[in-house]
Amino acid sequence: MSFVVPRSIVGWFIVCWSAFLLAAVTVGILLWSLYQESTVEQVRRASATVARGCDMIANRYQFFIAGTSRTPPDLRDPALARGLADVVRLALRDLEGVEGGAWQAEAGSLAYAFPTYEGTGQKTDLPQAEQPSIKEAAEAAALDGSAVERRQEARSQVLLLRACPLPGPIPNFAGWTMTRVVTTGGRAYGLAMGGLSVLLLVLAGSAAWLGYLLLGWSSRLKRLEGALARGEGDLPKLAPTGQRDLDRIVEAINGAGARLAEARLREESLARQVAQSERLAALGRVTAGVAHEIRNPIGAMRLKAENALAADTDPSRKEGALRMILTQIGRLDALLRNLLNSVQSSTPKPRPIGDIGGLLRERADFFREHAAARAIDIIVDTEMREAGCFDEEQVAQVLGNLILNAIENTPSGGTIRLAAERHDSSLVLSVADTGRGVPRPLRASLFEPFATGRSEGTGLGLAIVREIIEAHKGGVRVMHRNDGTTFVVELPWRPS
Repeated sequence: MSFVVPRSIVGWFIVCWSAFLLAAVTVGILLWSLYQESTVEQVRRASATVARGCDMIANRYQFFIAGTSRTPPDLRDPALARGLADVVRLALRDLEGVEGGAWQAEAGSLAYAFPTYEGTGQKTDLPQAEQPSIKEAAEAAALDGSAVERRQEARSQVLLLRACPLPGPIPNFAGWTMTRVVTTGGRAYGLAMGGLSVLLLVLAGSAAWLGYLLLGWSSRLKRLEGALARGEGDLPKLAPTGQRDLDRIVEAINGAGARLAEARLREESLARQVAQSERLAALGRVTAGVAHEIRNPIGAMRLKAENALAADTDPSRKEGALRMILTQIGRLDALLRNLLNSVQSSTPKPRPIGDIGGLLRERADFFREHAAARAIDIIVDTEMREAGCFDEEQVAQVLGNLILNAIENTPSGGTIRLAAERHDSSLVLSVADTGRGVPRPLRASLFEPFATGRSEGTGLGLAIVREIIEAHKGGVRVMHRNDGTTFVVELPWRPS
């Protein structure tokens, strides 16, 4: 299994913390093992061992004297000595480092054995240096009738001695066991234990400190992540965390956010300038279109006026000429009004609109008679009653232009469908028809002034739609279907 290098600061913190924690656990286990093997623990185990050995001598002795009730006439009898030595040897054969024997107050040592002696041969001599201690402990146990334990500490070892009474035919008789515990290292051992203890404290403290830092970093990073996730549009201004490295990142993000906001403002200003420039550039194209549109009505009015003046004797011809002139004047007035709407930017005046679906139904009813004259059905496909906030008059004009455009491009028997729905933070209005569709050459310039596929059209209706929707910070697009056309208007949703 290969080791994966962490790719984050938190990951490196976790690796370092895990290393310190593992080292602290290892040193702790080592200290515990040393403690288990320390002098105190060894003395405790050795004391339990000599006590068990003395008890086993007493048990073996009771088995040895079973059926005997009188005192042996000669306590130095070789057969008695061999039997007692066997009792001690069998009792201590499985106890490592334990020697023992039997002691009588008047006769002294009657048996001795050291079955686990590691030297050459079998040790049968009673240790002379410890004989006074053995005599004192054995006679005290025999006199008191209870076990006696003695402990002698030297520079390099601890001597543990235990004596226990051996009741039976031999008076003032006791068994004894003895072992030596070698101390481990003296001063060097103490220094090692002290050094390891200091190391354990350092490692444990480092692990705890790293864990604290890790929790602090994680908490601060989560706060920064939450602040960035809650930001909409521009980068949010982040609050300092109190950690120097993270605060440098926070300052860099705040600086980038400030520069981004400035760039966005410059971009919006530039976009407005570009839009204005495009509007002025389009004015030249519009002028040519206006000249063309105005010359036709003016020419027709001039011709009718000349005919009316020439026909002095026919009043009906004069009346018809005047009616025709009024019609052309109305056409010129509508043309100029639409032209002004397309080149003048109108600032929306939003106000709460309580029933968006009702606005669609009102627009549909307004054009229903005009559509019915051409056998076209208008359907409002929405039950939306949510409240919004926008310029109702301008949006109504947009819907009217789109509906009128659909009527003019839909053959008899067709259908126009109005719909409204909310998508996240946008209000989506759509006008779909089952008409002939937009000619391909016209699609690229569909929303430009005077772009029209009908000889009697002015080509300003969709240009006005685009102007109004862009003033609302929204957008308009057209979907070309196989069975017709759908105009989709998206407005920012501003709940009232």
